[in-house]
Amino acid sequence: MPDSERKAAREGVDAHNHAMEIPIGQVVQELVEFLGATTVAALAGVKETRAVQQWIEGREPQRGHLLRFALQLVSMVARSDQPELARAWFHGSNPALGDLTPIVLFRTRPLAEIQIELLNAARAFAQRDEQATG
Repeated sequence: MPDSERKAAREGVDAHNHAMEIPIGQVVQELVEFLGATTVAALAGVKETRAVQQWIEGREPQRGHLLRFALQLVSMVARSDQPELARAWFHGSNPALGDLTPIVLFRTRPLAEIQIELLNAARAFAQRDEQATG
């Protein structure tokens, strides 16, 4: 996708549709661009970034649904030219999550338990950004 089409942070439905429609290798590539290979590996519960590269090259990840959800969140909180913002959101203490970090929630709790919390936190963050610039 051309950068001009990826500049704006996506709203909820657009972020969801984007993450679900693209091939998993592209999902992983976009996550790496935003978060880095080490964070993507941590999200997926693997220890080596070599696995992340293999997913980009066509190998199917075991937790593809989780990676798609992570891309949905990333797309909601940051524009494509703001990878540092996406990394900060994933690694930073979040008051909407009881001061836990999204990455810790991904690593320690099942997706079904945290999905709504994370979506609400991403929406709140995106709205904050819109209010600050609007």
